[in-house]
Amino acid sequence: MKAVDDGNGGLFFLNAPGGTGKKFLMSLILATIRANSDIAVAFASSGIATTLLEGCCTAHSALKFPLNLQTIEQPTCNIAKNSAIAKVLMAAKIIIWDEYTMAHRCALEA
Repeated sequence: MKAVDDGNGGLFFLNAPGGTGKKFLMSLILATIRANSDIAVAFASSGIATTLLEGCCTAHSALKFPLNLQTIEQPTCNIAKNSAIAKVLMAAKIIIWDEYTMAHRCALEA
């Protein structure tokens, strides 16, 4: 939370065995940021995981990945620079990608 409050940014990875409270921690972080009227974006690699976090959607739909993601040499997200989703992503205090290890390597590169 200190990195979010200070605006320093960074990448943080949360890895632990099943049943240890990872989803609870992510939900708590999202709720804390949203309680301060800030923007917190959450998406997941699978549809099932999206149902477990408030306001979550799939990474594929949120980041507008191309359908043939695996066949493109250098994939990019199909988000227009001045679109509403681009503005939300730029204004977000935090972006949480649940189950990122389940995503294809090209999705992470895009």
